[in-house]
Amino acid sequence: MSRFNLIDEPWISVMVNLSGETKEVSLKELFTNAHQYVQLAGDTKTQDFAVFRVLLAILHTVFSRVDADGEAYEYVTLDDNFRVVDIEENPRVKLMYEKELMDTWQELWNSGRFPEIINLYLQQWHERFYLFDEMYPFYQVTEQVVSADNINKARPSVISGKNINRQISESGNKTALFSPKYSAKNNKEKLTEAEIARWLITFQGYTGLSDKVIFGKEKYDVSNSKGWLFDLGGIYLEGDNLFETLLLNLVLNHPVDEYKSLQQKPAWEFSGEEVVNRLLKQEPVRNLAELYTNWSRAIYIDPSTDIADAFQLSIVKLPEIKHQNQFLEPMTLWRFNRTGTNKETFTPRKHTFQQAMWRSFGLISLPDDDSENQRRPKIMDWYRTVKPFIGDRRVVINTVSMQDDGNATSWVPTNEIIDRMNVEDFIIDDDKPEGWLYRVDSIVSETQQMINIHYRNFLRDIVQIRGLDGKNDYIPQSIAKIYEAVDRPFREWLEGIGTGDSMDEKTFEWRETLFTILTNETNRIIDNATYRDYRGVTIKDGTRILNIVTAHNRLIYHLRKGLKMKEADYE
Repeated sequence: MSRFNLIDEPWISVMVNLSGETKEVSLKELFTNAHQYVQLAGDTKTQDFAVFRVLLAILHTVFSRVDADGEAYEYVTLDDNFRVVDIEENPRVKLMYEKELMDTWQELWNSGRFPEIINLYLQQWHERFYLFDEMYPFYQVTEQVVSADNINKARPSVISGKNINRQISESGNKTALFSPKYSAKNNKEKLTEAEIARWLITFQGYTGLSDKVIFGKEKYDVSNSKGWLFDLGGIYLEGDNLFETLLLNLVLNHPVDEYKSLQQKPAWEFSGEEVVNRLLKQEPVRNLAELYTNWSRAIYIDPSTDIADAFQLSIVKLPEIKHQNQFLEPMTLWRFNRTGTNKETFTPRKHTFQQAMWRSFGLISLPDDDSENQRRPKIMDWYRTVKPFIGDRRVVINTVSMQDDGNATSWVPTNEIIDRMNVEDFIIDDDKPEGWLYRVDSIVSETQQMINIHYRNFLRDIVQIRGLDGKNDYIPQSIAKIYEAVDRPFREWLEGIGTGDSMDEKTFEWRETLFTILTNETNRIIDNATYRDYRGVTIKDGTRILNIVTAHNRLIYHLRKGLKMKEADYE
């Protein structure tokens, strides 16, 4: 019997006011009232990102086929389920389509809320959104698909509720010491229907590789998927409410020409078996709805599951989708690989744990440049496309990634990496060589050079003077501490840049701030110096004494030179 339909039942957690109050809503409620909600407010930010992309997949599917009034584009024939059955294809139609997509986006933005056509579409696919179902369970396959005849083991791998719940993330071999749920009576294993729905979507995006079962008897020609989202340095734009956030990230007219497509293929428009077969055949993904609903596992949940009991699901690995130059993906940073199996190609670049996102300002903001092997996230290109429709505003950029355990055989998810940055849009828009965009990037690079090279050299001198073990944590801990000291002042400086400000004056302002932060910290070290620090050590065949004073003087010299400041500027 079909149970818990995601269109009708509340399962998406949203923040309803700025006080932080939350509630669970259905898909129907969300699209009806998105303009009244602040943001998604699930169990974790990675979960929100995964659910967010499912919501975007719905929007991409609907508005690639109909306009803001719910009318099909004139060169498209739809069936009763809003699926494309015929398309008129020629260069003239392509240009018309691109223009109409932008018209649709602008009308949606101007209306300030979503039209009823979204819920009409969902109603036509109502039977595909049941969490528990024997024929078309949402984001799952039927039992037959993962039967022993189709896989390399007698049965699929079994994952417990406490393992997919990233707030616990406990396996059978390791107990979570700080869990939001107690252990008695299998409580950690239990999930509500709403929790199952949210964690099911999240699990498809962030999986790891610790399970062993695959389809067929031979290894896949490509790597097993650990979840497409697991490899992303996720990035998305934030609006004043959930409606605006969804619209700002709704890339209706893809910046890359080959991905401007009417044929959106979300997972729910296909049976679980069809989704699995397409992935096993390694068919290329060429539309955002399919990418946003990509599966890493064929998942089976017993339709008769009683949520009063311990929850579990069965899984079989699927091949990963192509990573190299996968510029269909608009919501990630990119890395150019100079070595390895991905040599001479771009692949998604995850964010670095405990590294502020402003340190990746260039990767986020600078335009594509083949000579510099630079690829900007396409969501930033999209923002420039829609900027004429939304006017001048502060750009709020969010980043989200999942840290792994570093073990290539398991890739167990460990920590979330999240951050947020505010910047005036004229900075992002001013990409002339002498403009604000390149100036801020230059200042970020300069800041990191002062810390990573000159301040680090000072710390190395301290290690040598004190005879510390070069493998101890003194230098990395001190570098982390100074970046922590720099973080808030830099954000405040960046957010404080106004349209009438002089670039040179703002540059000097930051250099002065950075110099003060670095010298204050070195002065603190000197204030706590010992006799040994002042006595120092003899280096270079006994021709030079290195002590804390000479180390400090060398640092100050390089800071003044690197920050292009005169000594009098600091007196």
